[in-house]
Amino acid sequence: MKIAIIDDLVECRNAIQSCLYRFFSKHYVEEFIHIEEFISGEDFLSIFRKDSYDTIFIDQYMDGLSGIDTAKKIRMNDTFVPLIFITTSRDHAIDSYQVRANGYLVKPFSYEGFEQTLLLLNMARLRNARYICIQDEKILLREILWCDVSGHYTQIHTLQYGVLRYRIPFTTVADMLMAYPQFLSCYKGCIVNLDCVEQMVDLAFLLKTGERVLFSKRDRNNIEKEYHRYLFHKAREEETL
Repeated sequence: MKIAIIDDLVECRNAIQSCLYRFFSKHYVEEFIHIEEFISGEDFLSIFRKDSYDTIFIDQYMDGLSGIDTAKKIRMNDTFVPLIFITTSRDHAIDSYQVRANGYLVKPFSYEGFEQTLLLLNMARLRNARYICIQDEKILLREILWCDVSGHYTQIHTLQYGVLRYRIPFTTVADMLMAYPQFLSCYKGCIVNLDCVEQMVDLAFLLKTGERVLFSKRDRNNIEKEYHRYLFHKAREEETL
């Protein structure tokens, strides 16, 4: 999960970052989070691109471009990315509705308040909307059953669209997918989406669609261990949310 923190005070950025690590270690232990910090709205907007962040924290009061003005420019390019305002006053809370803010934290905030804000944000919904982009084609992660190689083509087997074939290196797709905990390498040239697995049977994953994805006998113990570890953490997340 890629998160941006826009705040001109280093101690505030550190506090948000600390709360984020605490939150994800408690609720989404398998989730890898990548946090980027920016000292101004101008600094952030100079590199911002649509769909490039899962959540953005914005300080209301900054030198130069204000938090609200920064948010307005973000919304001109990205109407869906969640925005959470961090401020010392509620005076501008109404302004935040103009940019469809998803949360509002008043400094100094407690971890409990921070946690509640992120729980209301519904991280599960954000994760369900994730996708990869290949040759300008967007594919939702939840649509992907497994990926493999056929000749010079990388194949992505999907729930609704059948087999999508691309003449690109398998490693290109693997690098995208392996950043997410639900994807597991079965052997060189094959990756399965564990969210689509019904159970393990002998040397194969039986998918919910009835299809089978084979995995390496040599790596069976490690694959079985990773599969059960993922199931445990997934069940733990569902219990804590």
